Amino acid sequence: MPEKTNRISFQGEPGANSDTACRNMFPSMEPLPCPTFEDAFNAVETGKAELAMIPIENTIAGRVADIHHLLPESRLHIVGEYFLPIHFQLMVLPGVKREEIRSVHSHIHALGQCRKYIRKNGWKQVVAGDTAGSAKMVSEVKDRTMAALAP
Repeated sequence: MPEKTNRISFQGEPGANSDTACRNMFPSMEPLPCPTFEDAFNAVETGKAELAMIPIENTIAGRVADIHHLLPESRLHIVGEYFLPIHFQLMVLPGVKREEIRSVHSHIHALGQCRKYIRKNGWKQVVAGDTAGSAKMVSEVKDRTMAALAP
């Protein structure tokens, strides 16, 4: 039997919406970032985490499709729910003007929620694994034409 842990896994980088949900709902637990939803599930199944914070649906963009395939195949079950109001910031490198932006990177649901604004500005949408990861990538790549939608 695996030793009990005080970690809660989530998909994404620190600062992602799921990380915020973990910290709000379970402030005494240590968030464990995972690259994929499957990794977050596996963290619980292997004892690396006690719980997983997994988004099931988005009121604007709809259900999170991966979860509806992964959950039935796992040994996990839903034990609670948390509603997190989502707010996005358009993040760029310091000094970048809106006219310089050519592409916006973020999670598919974030892009969907902000699609009218993105389209109005003529920017290309680029799907990334999560919101915080897209902000990290924009900051590391240092391309002034790239922006990220993140909390």
